[in-house]
Amino acid sequence: MTFDVDRTVVNEGDIVEVRWDCTGAERVELKIDNGFKASVIELDITGTKRFRLNRSKGRTSLTITAWKDGHHGSKTLKVRVKEIPVTQAETVDDKGRHVGSLQEQWQLLRQRWKAMPSDKRIASRVSLILCGILLVGMLIPSLFMIGLLGLLIYLAYVVLKR
Repeated sequence: MTFDVDRTVVNEGDIVEVRWDCTGAERVELKIDNGFKASVIELDITGTKRFRLNRSKGRTSLTITAWKDGHHGSKTLKVRVKEIPVTQAETVDDKGRHVGSLQEQWQLLRQRWKAMPSDKRIASRVSLILCGILLVGMLIPSLFMIGLLGLLIYLAYVVLKR
């Protein structure tokens, strides 16, 4: 019995060619075990077959078993399957420039802001201004009243503008 594979080290998704010659055998099977799942297929007595080795736990074992007169013999070959390195996708803007994570978040925030109804935008602005006034008021208490006066002027502007 002869059993051979064209490559013993491949990347995920590569194809290997298996060759065998079991002249005189009554039946021949090939078992392929990638560490996750094992499958067995019937083969001709002699031939070649190509297999794509996708997912593997590092090694895929190929075992050929031949039967003759109620007895069987087998031979196992191992193929090392290297994982394909995963690359991070990058985001590119309309002008082909690379967009970083922070810039991506900023653009998403701007899109959501524009899609928001005007009354919610005004409420959000007032909330942000009020948070700023409270923060500055904690650090410099004398500016607290000036900040509230600025907020009152902004609200008057919004009311009179409409």
